[in-house]
Amino acid sequence: MALTRTRTAIDRAEQDRALRRVEALTGLGAAVSSLEYLASSKDFDRGELLSWDTARTRYRWMTGRLEKALGTVFDKPGVQVLFGARVLAAATLMNPAATERAKTAAATYLAGTNFAVHARSPYGSDGSETVLTISLTTLTLSKLFTNDPKARQACLWFIAAQSCLSYGIAGVAKLISPVWRDGSAVRDIFRTRMFGHRLAFSALRDRPRVARALGQATIAGEMLFPLVLVAPKPVARALLGVGASFHAGNAVFMGLNRFVWAFLGTYPAIVYCSRALGRGSGRG
Repeated sequence: MALTRTRTAIDRAEQDRALRRVEALTGLGAAVSSLEYLASSKDFDRGELLSWDTARTRYRWMTGRLEKALGTVFDKPGVQVLFGARVLAAATLMNPAATERAKTAAATYLAGTNFAVHARSPYGSDGSETVLTISLTTLTLSKLFTNDPKARQACLWFIAAQSCLSYGIAGVAKLISPVWRDGSAVRDIFRTRMFGHRLAFSALRDRPRVARALGQATIAGEMLFPLVLVAPKPVARALLGVGASFHAGNAVFMGLNRFVWAFLGTYPAIVYCSRALGRGSGRG
């Protein structure tokens, strides 16, 4: 009986530690995302792609009785207030001194506004927002079951599984793409205006073998990443390191800053669920 209570206490402490790390990193991701939206708030001006005049035509219900109320939130300056409040909510999640009630409210607001912003307009969004939405929604659910270890464990497993699934599917999608296998996709990404990098493109333009190696390394890394859940400790740590380095490189060369923290925010859950790194590692 005493051993069972000790094991339960250890499990609860491990869950708390993993969830705190998830919320801190995910909060940072939400802050970066919101600050980027605020920095480019001119895109919400009338006549621009993300303007409310354009976005409200996406659904019929947005131009009905709710149009005026929705415009208060989704048109400028309301949308700026929405993202400003998201920065404050993200800071709450990252604050270790914040109360659980405050963190629950912050996670709920961030998850809810992620859904709302996507409903307003999916343009300008990317896969990092999907990962953030999954993590924030699951964090909110975990806080509704603070006294249920099995529910909290399920939340951690869901975040870990979704992250690994994202990597695996991305790898398979690239594997069946000829332009990824031959490396031309890597080269051509760096020549685009949105994700391009002049020096990287110059380095790859006349080096097809290097571009091919980068493309195939990306495919292999993404397809192998889900093995982090069952691989031996050195391999699991290496896979996490490769994943983190991949996102850091994308941030430097492609400007994908949000992806770094969105995906790193899932890593504490992966560590918790990994046979080698987490609860199955024989700790305690």
